[in-house]
Amino acid sequence: MSEGIPQRKCPLNLFLLCPLALLFNMTHNIQVLAFQRPPPTIKLDELRYSYKELLAQKTIISSFASSSRTVVSSPTRIRPLDSIRSDSGDDEGSETSNNTNYKPNDKHPCKSRIRQIRCRNLAGMTTSSNATDEIILNLPGTINGRATDLIAITGETGSGKSLLIGRVADLVTGGKASIAMIHQDKGSGSDYYTATAEMVLSLHPSHARMVKRTLQSLSIDPTTILKQGSSDLTLTRVLSRNGPRLKSSCSINTVPVPLKVIKAVGGPLLALVNAPAAAAALNKPSSRLYMLDTGVPASVLQSVRQLQSAYRQAKQHRQSLEHDLARHYLPVSMKNNDGKLWQDDRDLELLKHWVKELDGFEGRISNLRDSICASNMLVDDDDDCNMKTIIGNLEMTEWMDNDDSDWSKSSKMYRLLLDLLEEIKSLDAKIASSIQARTALSSLSSPDSAYTALSRARKLLLDATRDMVDTKGKVARSVEKTHEMLNQVEDALLECGAFLDDDKGLVATLEETRRRCSFTSEDLLEYITEWNTLSRKHGISPFQLPSCHKALRKELDGGLEARILLPKALEAEKRAMNALEKGCQVLTKERRTLCERMSKSITERLPLLGMGESRFEARLSTFKSPGYGTSHAGVDEVDFYLYHGGKKIETGEAKEGGDGKVENVASSGEKARILLAVECALPGSVRALCGSAFDSDVSSGDESAMSPVAVIYDEIDAHVGGRASISVAQMLVDQSRSCQVLSITHSPSLAALADIHICVSKTTSTGSGQQASICAVSVEGVCRQKELARMASGDMASEEAERFAKALLRDASLEERRQNATIVAN
Repeated sequence: MSEGIPQRKCPLNLFLLCPLALLFNMTHNIQVLAFQRPPPTIKLDELRYSYKELLAQKTIISSFASSSRTVVSSPTRIRPLDSIRSDSGDDEGSETSNNTNYKPNDKHPCKSRIRQIRCRNLAGMTTSSNATDEIILNLPGTINGRATDLIAITGETGSGKSLLIGRVADLVTGGKASIAMIHQDKGSGSDYYTATAEMVLSLHPSHARMVKRTLQSLSIDPTTILKQGSSDLTLTRVLSRNGPRLKSSCSINTVPVPLKVIKAVGGPLLALVNAPAAAAALNKPSSRLYMLDTGVPASVLQSVRQLQSAYRQAKQHRQSLEHDLARHYLPVSMKNNDGKLWQDDRDLELLKHWVKELDGFEGRISNLRDSICASNMLVDDDDDCNMKTIIGNLEMTEWMDNDDSDWSKSSKMYRLLLDLLEEIKSLDAKIASSIQARTALSSLSSPDSAYTALSRARKLLLDATRDMVDTKGKVARSVEKTHEMLNQVEDALLECGAFLDDDKGLVATLEETRRRCSFTSEDLLEYITEWNTLSRKHGISPFQLPSCHKALRKELDGGLEARILLPKALEAEKRAMNALEKGCQVLTKERRTLCERMSKSITERLPLLGMGESRFEARLSTFKSPGYGTSHAGVDEVDFYLYHGGKKIETGEAKEGGDGKVENVASSGEKARILLAVECALPGSVRALCGSAFDSDVSSGDESAMSPVAVIYDEIDAHVGGRASISVAQMLVDQSRSCQVLSITHSPSLAALADIHICVSKTTSTGSGQQASICAVSVEGVCRQKELARMASGDMASEEAERFAKALLRDASLEERRQNATIVAN
């Protein structure tokens, strides 16, 4: 006998039969009270116990009498595709799946999980259990040393289960908020209200590293948010309402962050599965492909991503060289009839002449710029005129500089010279007009001036009163008044003329501005005309002359690097494309094989989900070329089809009409259950529903394979009953071994299987605000039994329902111990 096995006085065969007899008796009781199933058939293989199993069974028998927990015997289980693949001949330890964290027989008491859920005033929900009206739900990781991986949330319809769990999870991962989420107490007289949603996550080091990498990718120092020595991550969202306006503020570990940060950090950690989320995931091609890639070897995906990255780099390099060549404006005469550049030295002298000619013109333009800037420095004033701005920009511009506009090939020097020419012409015209105004106002020699007109009016007035006898009469007084007004006009004309001639007057101010540039418009026009002549000579736009000059210099020096490297870049791009095509073919082969296995595995699960006459099929379609811009790896798309009653549609017909596609023919409940079946076949595929699911092009293999911290199912077992309901419950139990599972349910079978059972109830106040008081408590023992009875029958046959609930718990306890014994044996 092996060391460590205690000595037993009873015969071995008697010890073997005791647990089996007890198991048979309990199963028979469950048959009568709950499911009316025939007694199980005991196979001979079940009698072959190892010593470890015997020891485990003895422990079960000794502890069974004191046990108060427990669940339904499990239906036939279908293994995940990972285990199917490993049985097909793969060596132990080989990389067969992307999901390296999924361990079917491992309960993780120390894995990542939701530790606490808090909310206040969310859609009017409050609690009377504390003074702050906060609803606080604590989720312990272990109870009496036992991991609590599956959590059932139950309660009457409308009690606030989905709001407390699902809506809080959606908000803290960056979901859309609305003003209706904030309860408004009409009797308070205030327009400002707030609502709070918060989740505290306890992270495993692998998830903590993922959060750290996410923060670094967002240019945020992780040490400012993540607390050293602590595994907790607190995601908080506060909604504020001020009248009709809604404001949202987010924080991680009490550190304020933008909404996009909490979405990027929290989204991959939580997956919310409900009818709308399942429909969105199954309708989206990228999400379906992500689910399929969960079962593809990580090395294949990583290889294709690297090949895609290499191809993109080669393509970008080629485009950069072509862009560089496009900016070299060589003269048209340098190209032969085929559009190619000269290949001999017969025109080398002409090329040298062109470069020398443009070098000389560049020197003259530089001298012109320096002269203009020098004359500008002689004018010392603080006037921010347009000419001062133009000359200031011209001073900082070189011959080869281009504009910062969209047309980056446009010469900045040429544009500034044109602007300066227009400004000089405008100033010259203004000065001439101001001089003419002064002449027209107060010139003594001009017959058309205002002063000459005033003198003529005075003379005519004198002629009109020359023979007047009465110098004190009414007419005389009018004439005198007119002379006084003419004198005032004359004084105003003389004053206005003096101001025009003053050194601060209009003419002097304009002339002072004009002295900033000592060149006349004719002088400047000569340079611009020469510029245009050289441009026409080379057959290009004047704005492109400096770029052409630069290209000619490179051509003369043999340094036109882009023209030399472009053929090599084209060849490198072609090689990268060929390598990518081969890599995509390997990936397509893996995906096609996986589609066949996935179709068979999920079809076998459908009867357990209440879809016995249905058949599932995953079909792969391929693009013609991998030279595309999508973010996912490879050239494939996958469609999911669901056929009822044995109906089969050929691939071409299905594609043409869309018949049979899950998004077209499946109900919302069926989509949620299909999603659960996909998750059971390909563990980790539920990450396609995460609020910020990883882009398969940029995520590492470890991150894309990592399960979320928790998966929240919102009534995924709706419209399912009988044995199908038990199958759904067992699938959730299996999934809870890889990550924490919270299930909002009305199924007593699932609630009995859960490690923690939370009951949510609601009472509504009769005040003006109609605010709801929520009570969420963990139920055990008699309270749990009564809740299961309520779920089973409501208020009808309460005594029979409680006996049924007791039977569920007893069967659940035996099932749990059977699984634990299997774990110990393995």
